[in-house]
Amino acid sequence: MAEQLANILRTSVKNSLAERNEIAIMFSGGVDSAILAVIARKFCDVKLFVAGMEGSNDLQWGTEAGELLDLPVQQIIFTKEDVLQAMKNVVLIHKMDNPRWMSTFTAFDIVLSRINEPVIFCGQGADELFGGYKKYREMSQGDAEARMLADYEELAFQEMPIYSAMASHYDMQLIAPYLNQDIVDYAGQVPIEQKLGDETLGQGQNNKEILRQAAEILGVPVSMARRPKKAMQYGSGVSKVIKSYIKNSENDLSGIIEIIKNRQKDYE
Repeated sequence: MAEQLANILRTSVKNSLAERNEIAIMFSGGVDSAILAVIARKFCDVKLFVAGMEGSNDLQWGTEAGELLDLPVQQIIFTKEDVLQAMKNVVLIHKMDNPRWMSTFTAFDIVLSRINEPVIFCGQGADELFGGYKKYREMSQGDAEARMLADYEELAFQEMPIYSAMASHYDMQLIAPYLNQDIVDYAGQVPIEQKLGDETLGQGQNNKEILRQAAEILGVPVSMARRPKKAMQYGSGVSKVIKSYIKNSENDLSGIIEIIKNRQKDYE
């Protein structure tokens, strides 16, 4: 099945390029973005954008991984003040007030605001479709499948429209190839044990097992294909800043969001 998935990924990403001569990719050096990079570079010029606070995991490893792929890498280095400003942007400009999504949307706002390319690819959807989150391995197979489906639907139908609107605000188009219908349909056919891994089948202990196998087939270096999952908001340092801000505040995140809303006049 990994060979078939590799072929579907190759075709789907190529179709997403729509004969563009160049694209940007949000890049962390993990398996999701690495797959996009190794496929896309066969058809167009690719520029990788790695983001994080000074010394963060994503900034360091993403840069190293981009160099390993011999692709141009541009660093986006941000500060605590940048994170707090992006939180305000997320609430006041992008109209997102869900506390559960705040860290991810804040990270996206920082990255999108720093990129001047007209088209940017992201790896959203791979975790939900192929079992990328640790929580799935801690559930029964039936519960994991149900949770993955619910997470996919939330991402595809609630979060992605906001992500796309954010990109439009910064005059760019955001493309998430993993959410292409052919990949979504195929992911639905993959047995859960081939997503979460099954030690009895010799598949190792990594989530997204079949996607990692497909990555190796596509030519992703093993160091990227097998790198453990770390979400953007954690690898970049954004979540740490937000948690520290909450700890030093008299409010929880919902309360902070309400305070930001009440300061709308600062944007007027």
